[in-house]
Amino acid sequence: MTVAVCATVKNEAADAAALVASLREQDLEAGEIVIVDGGSTDGTFDALRAAAAGDSRFDIRCAPGTNIAAGRNNAISATRAPLVAVTDAGLRRSRHWLRSLVTAVQTEPRAAGSYGYILAAPETTFEAALGAVALPLAHQIDPARYPPSSGSALFRREWLQRAGGYPEWLAHGEDLWLDRAIWRAGGWFRHAPGADVGLRPRSTVAAFCRQYFLYAAGDGQAGMLVPRHVLRYGAYALGLALLLHPSPAARALLALLAAAYLGRSLRRVPATVRQTPGVNPLVAGALTPLLRIVGDLAKMSGFVAGRARRLRE
Repeated sequence: MTVAVCATVKNEAADAAALVASLREQDLEAGEIVIVDGGSTDGTFDALRAAAAGDSRFDIRCAPGTNIAAGRNNAISATRAPLVAVTDAGLRRSRHWLRSLVTAVQTEPRAAGSYGYILAAPETTFEAALGAVALPLAHQIDPARYPPSSGSALFRREWLQRAGGYPEWLAHGEDLWLDRAIWRAGGWFRHAPGADVGLRPRSTVAAFCRQYFLYAAGDGQAGMLVPRHVLRYGAYALGLALLLHPSPAARALLALLAAAYLGRSLRRVPATVRQTPGVNPLVAGALTPLLRIVGDLAKMSGFVAGRARRLRE
C-alpha cells in the first residue's frame, strides 16, 4: 500500500534541511512527499528546495498566508496515496518512523490511523525542566486516551475525508480537533512505538508562554477541553484563597495541595535530566514548579482570549 508524507512549515530555515534529510533516509520510501511553506521570511522555502533537489518525490510548495490547518490540507490534497503520514520540522525521527506508522495500520485494518508519541528531547538545563512540565514520559501515557499529534501521525485517506480534513478556521489546536472528529465518527488510532519522535522544548520563557497561550486559545475558540480549563481556574482560585487566609491550617493545606499538583512534573525531572548531558539537576528541579505555574497562567489567559474570539465570530 502506497503512502504519502505531508508537512507544513513556516520560518523553519534552521531545521529545513534536517526535515528533508530525515524523510529521504526513511527505510520505507514514501511515494509522495509534499511540504507546504506558509509564507516564511527566513529562507525556509529556498532551503527546502535545495535540500530536496534531485528527488522527484518531493513537491515543495509556497502558500503565503495559510495557517497550519490550511497548509496541511493543501499538502494532503496534492497527494493521492491511500495512507497519509503527517509530520513537522524540528522533530527527531528514527529511520523506521514511516515504516512503523504504516505497519501499525496494516496489522489493524479497522484503525483510522496510527501515531507516535511526542517526547521531550532537551539539550539544556532549562529545556530539561520544561520537558518535565510540558511532555509526559512514554510510560506515563495511556495509548487509549492519547490524542495523536500531527507531528507524528498517519491517517487512512477515507477517514480524513470523512472528518472533513483539518479545520482551517482554527489557528491552533487543529490536530486535536481532527482527532476528536475522527473519534466521534467511530474511528480510533493505534500507537506505533517505532514512530515516537523527540521534540526539543522551547528554549526561552517567552517562547514557552506564547506556545501555551496559543494552544489554550485554540481550545477556547473550538470549545475543547473546557472542563480541564475550568478546573485549572478553580484550582488557582482555591490556592489564592488559602494563601490569603491567615490560619496556619490553610497554609499547610495549600502546601499539601501544591505538592500534589506539582508532583507529577517533578517526578519527571530525573528522566529528563538523565537524557541531557551536562544538565544541573538542582537547577532543573527548582525551575520545574516555576515553569508549571507560568505555563498555567499562559493557558488561563489564552483560553479567555480564545473564548472571546469564539463569541465575536
